[in-house]
Amino acid sequence: MRSTPPSRSQLIELIGQNILTAGSRQDLLATIADCLQFTAVAQNTLIFRQGEEADGLYLVVQGTVQIFSEHDNNRLIMSHSSKSHLFGEFLLCGNSIRSTSALALTDCRLLFWPMETFGALLLQQPEDFTPITTRLVRRLGWNQTMLALRLSSLFIGLNEQIVRDLINALTIKSIPANTLLLKQSDPAEYMCIVINGQFQVCRENENPQPEMLAVIGRGETVGEVGLISGSKRAANVFAIRDSTVAYLNRNAFERLLKQHPLEINQTFVRSLINRLEKNSQVKTNTANTFALINLSPHLDPFEFCRCLLKGLQNHSLARVLTSTIVDQAFMRPDAAQCDFNNLDNASLVQWLSEQELAHEHIVYLADARLNPWTRRCLRQADHVVFLADAEDRPDIAALEAQLLAELNANAVKKTLVLQHPKNAQTPIGTSRWLKPRQLDSHYHVRQQLQSDFDRLARFMTGNALGLVLGGGAARGFAHIGVLKALKERGIAVDMVGGNSMGAVLAAEFALQWDENRMLEKTRQLCVRGDRMTLPLVSLFSGKTMTDALENLFGDIYIEDLWMPFFCVSCNISRATLMIHRQGTLLAALLSSNAPPGLFPPQVSNGDLLVDGALLNNLPVDVMRELNPGGRIIAVDVNEREDLLDNTDNLGGVSGWQLLWSRLNPWAPRINMPGMVQILTRASMIGGLAQQKKMRAGLADLYLQPPVKHFPLTGYNRARAIAYAGYQYTRERLKGWQTQPGNNPALPLRHAQTALDSPTEDGQIPAAKHGAM
Repeated sequence: MRSTPPSRSQLIELIGQNILTAGSRQDLLATIADCLQFTAVAQNTLIFRQGEEADGLYLVVQGTVQIFSEHDNNRLIMSHSSKSHLFGEFLLCGNSIRSTSALALTDCRLLFWPMETFGALLLQQPEDFTPITTRLVRRLGWNQTMLALRLSSLFIGLNEQIVRDLINALTIKSIPANTLLLKQSDPAEYMCIVINGQFQVCRENENPQPEMLAVIGRGETVGEVGLISGSKRAANVFAIRDSTVAYLNRNAFERLLKQHPLEINQTFVRSLINRLEKNSQVKTNTANTFALINLSPHLDPFEFCRCLLKGLQNHSLARVLTSTIVDQAFMRPDAAQCDFNNLDNASLVQWLSEQELAHEHIVYLADARLNPWTRRCLRQADHVVFLADAEDRPDIAALEAQLLAELNANAVKKTLVLQHPKNAQTPIGTSRWLKPRQLDSHYHVRQQLQSDFDRLARFMTGNALGLVLGGGAARGFAHIGVLKALKERGIAVDMVGGNSMGAVLAAEFALQWDENRMLEKTRQLCVRGDRMTLPLVSLFSGKTMTDALENLFGDIYIEDLWMPFFCVSCNISRATLMIHRQGTLLAALLSSNAPPGLFPPQVSNGDLLVDGALLNNLPVDVMRELNPGGRIIAVDVNEREDLLDNTDNLGGVSGWQLLWSRLNPWAPRINMPGMVQILTRASMIGGLAQQKKMRAGLADLYLQPPVKHFPLTGYNRARAIAYAGYQYTRERLKGWQTQPGNNPALPLRHAQTALDSPTEDGQIPAAKHGAM
């Protein structure tokens, strides 16, 4: 694209019209003009991209440039720059990162002011450049405020001019962590918009502990209802990170209302309606910033960060920041160690905010001691991750005790990651780490095993995939086929849960057993049968089942599984659903596999626990609570209708007559299921009714393999049932994976297993009962 550059006099005139250099002396404008480089840009050309290192400023001579930012796969239009407008502002301290992108909407003629020449002139003429640098810093703050408003659900839809007027009406302030922003019952004289940082909203009532209402971050607002209605503050708002907020007071709000009555009225009325609709919902933000605290001095936290960063970058732009990186960016030692009251703090806060704008996820690696940088890491974090060597002593050391004391006062999520040797088998002793700590979650990773770090990254970013396996007696073997199909399509499961037979298979999967081992071990468990007993409590004693499960799982604890696991049971003493997430795996599986009437209830703290199918045979809702933001695949092996076409039994049923009908081929056929099938089906009815109501809205993919024709007690046909689940799931996944946002297929190759060639091992033996 050919274009003639402006003359020197035209350059000086153009520079003088710009907001950054307006009012400067003519000789300074001439000096600046000599530093500028002319460039012509064709329509639809990307001038610079969000996340790139800033290398200079741009001034528009002719044309229109669109400034936009990309967040959560959405393009947010920030502003438009035309003749004499400036764009591409950068920080004066530290290596600056572009927090926005610039696109030429038309053919453009631009002037480029390189950062190097800007810095050189600043050093040569510091007094002359003071007004320019002051305006540049304000422009950077203006850009961050614009982004917050574009992210805000309150101000969505307002045109660019109204947003500019709104920014001009705001007052910007820095709020240190652990500071009360709004106090409950105070007069509501202003509202606040979060520019960066994070706040906890809670309400004091008659209870000893405040009621947690929300955690809010960039672009979210508080106090607008009180500003409109004149009511007092309804809650306390507390800074849990170093933050920046914009205040809109009552006078400024009334001026805006006079300027734009229709638009401002619609904006705030919509906010009131939304608040009323969501009044009972507790809202939390997905974490974007993480503080990593290394509790084991001999571990290499940099190697851990390299593996974690690789996993994070599968989902978004991500970066690790250390005190050394900050020192290098500011080109002086101990730049990272300034505290909130230091004169350099404002520059550091702005630089960190720019990093967070340019990257969707930031990992702040704390130093090995409690210094200003470590404290800043905690204040910047939405989520604190403690790293420890699993083979170390689990005691809380002095540094961790100090950090926990500071963290327990706010709502920041806390996670423990235990690192194991690369060839480690099943973890042990995890509960000793968890008991003395108040944590939200824990995960296991093996050193340099990238798949473990990828799973951790998916949990940290809200992209984890949860798999729910329902109960269904022998039909549950279809779950093994589902797991094989998922593996072949490269779909990584991060968390697993289930009920009854689904709980047993979920536990085996969480132990990372392969499909052949799962099939053989579970089939052996089920066809073994159990001892009948005097039917005062149940038909079977449960002794054989207990011994078999103990032989499979030993004394493994749920906390020691490689991936998060849960199963459910029904507490018939209290009529509640029990969710098993800790304790021995054996106790949890026995409770989840105790159908009433067939097996005796399990006793826990004096209460009676039976098969969870009574209340929730496919606990998708539990998975949704445990995996917020992630995706869920639910596998249902039960039909709503079953045991149909039975013979009329008016006058009663004689067991002898039924037995004679089955043994004598010439006797009239009596279609009636046996006691075991009836009790098994009856135990599922409540859970089936529940799961039909909720499966549509909670599961991202609902699978129901066609296994209705297999009997509930057909454990000897396990291989055929598994193959049916495999074939069905393989076809379903082809369409599902093409939809946006679903787990893409990876080029994985897997050896063929016995599931590819199903065989039937004979007739159904009598009185064979396994996991339900």
